[in-house]
Amino acid sequence: MTSFNHYQPTQLTFGAGKIEQIGQLVARYGQRCLVVSEPVFAAVEPAYQRIFALLEQSGVDVVHFDGVVPNPPTEVVELGRQAAIDGQCDVVLAIGGGSSIDTAKIISATTKTERIDWPHWFNSYDKPFGEIEALPAEVLPLIAVPTTSGTGSQVTHAAVITDQAQHAKLTLFHPEFYPLEAVIDPELMLTLPARMTAMTGFDAFSHAFESFTGAMPSPFVDNLALQAMKLVVDNLPNVVKNGLDLDGRCQLAVADTLGGISLANGGAGAPHPLGEILGGKNTSLPHGLTLAIVYPAYVQIQWRKQPERFAQVAELFGAVGSAEEKAQALAGHLVQFLSEIGLESNLTQVGITEQDVLDLEPAFCFDLPLTSAEEMKKVLHASLV
Repeated sequence: MTSFNHYQPTQLTFGAGKIEQIGQLVARYGQRCLVVSEPVFAAVEPAYQRIFALLEQSGVDVVHFDGVVPNPPTEVVELGRQAAIDGQCDVVLAIGGGSSIDTAKIISATTKTERIDWPHWFNSYDKPFGEIEALPAEVLPLIAVPTTSGTGSQVTHAAVITDQAQHAKLTLFHPEFYPLEAVIDPELMLTLPARMTAMTGFDAFSHAFESFTGAMPSPFVDNLALQAMKLVVDNLPNVVKNGLDLDGRCQLAVADTLGGISLANGGAGAPHPLGEILGGKNTSLPHGLTLAIVYPAYVQIQWRKQPERFAQVAELFGAVGSAEEKAQALAGHLVQFLSEIGLESNLTQVGITEQDVLDLEPAFCFDLPLTSAEEMKKVLHASLV
């Protein structure tokens, strides 16, 4: 008998032009809004100015914290939290990719605390499922406006934060990290550069793949994940070539959202811990790229454990034959797909050496439900070529 849990509390407002509703939406939750983003560059400044104008028209005062960086460290969260305190903010609006949304999640959860006890947070909120202790204080309402299609953070209970003391990217989980609302407007993604489009798009694929082949399948996860992967395979190459393809952007935004929901309920597999360890040691490597460079080797090593499911994914790329033949062919299809969207597919291509891999081995001291620590080390070494 099938048994599963499924949870998705975020209210979604989806579609081209839907950002016009942001002022009224935020005003339902507060009157002093901390906007959390990366530094605003020229190509996206008009969109930000429009959002600020819509907020002000709805009577919402804006405090803009634009200090987010990729792989955000604890220090950035502290700065954003202080901006919320100093500005007496009562609502948080995250605009951007996963780094901005993840940073905003922890800001909203800690603004009313006396301080952030980071060791306690990293030790107490490190599990995606099961019993979890209450947060130390009431959270501020959080609204997310993603400007990329890949992280899925607008519909998850996870936040990835870099602990520079440990030189590690660590994931925090709590049901109260889910944004209350998300406005997903594909028009905001039209200016996303091709390489960032490719990396975030592959991230969306990975969320769906890992939940589909993970330890917590369900009818909801399976169907959401398969649809998300199909949308990425069918649309990402074209959007990388033509970033102004609004319909393609819309399809990728759907894939991102479906992938995030499936990830939040099905959980991540080994590639995500592999990628986070790589990204923690080399913070110049974007998250989506750390996934791309380990995925072919991971798939080649793991397909025998679930040939039927790996075969279903391979069919999305046009694979034919028996289930085993299709599953075995998936790694090659992934290498070809990554090449088509302009991404590297092994560690050597991004300058990671065998010595670097040996130095990373002590970090792999834990087993996952379907992948042992030794298997993860094997994947890392196999990813060198």
